[in-house]
Amino acid sequence: MDSWEKMYSVKEVAAITGWSNDTIRRLVYRGHLKATTLPKSTGRRKRIYRSTRIAESALRQFLKGNQN
Repeated sequence: MDSWEKMYSVKEVAAITGWSNDTIRRLVYRGHLKATTLPKSTGRRKRIYRSTRIAESALRQFLKGNQN
């Protein structure tokens, strides 16, 4: 992965593939799609929000491997 490589959010990948956000998160969780989880911010929020980013190369590799 290049340090200046484009990183996509789960929502952006869902829009590119036409799949739901939940499907993309499931693929990341199961290890089918490589992703990076950014550190959580230290705020006063009780709910912990995780920001997940998927590298363009990882998305291309995943899509290339899953062509019909």
